[in-house]
Amino acid sequence: MWCQRDNQTAVAFIMTRVKEPDEDDWLKLRRVLKYLYGVVYLSLTLDASKMSLIRWWVDALFAVHHDLRSHMGAVLLLGKGGVISMSRKQKLNTKSSTEAEVVGVDDASSQILWTNYFIKA
Repeated sequence: MWCQRDNQTAVAFIMTRVKEPDEDDWLKLRRVLKYLYGVVYLSLTLDASKMSLIRWWVDALFAVHHDLRSHMGAVLLLGKGGVISMSRKQKLNTKSSTEAEVVGVDDASSQILWTNYFIKA
């Protein structure tokens, strides 16, 4: 899935509802399209002046899918913008939001480690 980083999570979530959308899903789709129409002329700004400052942000949404699976997202901030991002449905069912966060960090850890090794090489 390719989309802008600022709406990647919303688009990934809506894509899971394509087979059986309900009224709420249509409202979410309209909201995303309205947002995209409003920001069509914004440009992406990247600045690599602070290459030594590497920050990853990982978050998870607990039990948001129909099968009660959680959704995780992660973004690498390098300097002044998001360079790498991911958003996906978790493969495990979790019992709490804290557990969903831990599973989200575990899902992103391979990408985090690979990116750190690549940048330091």
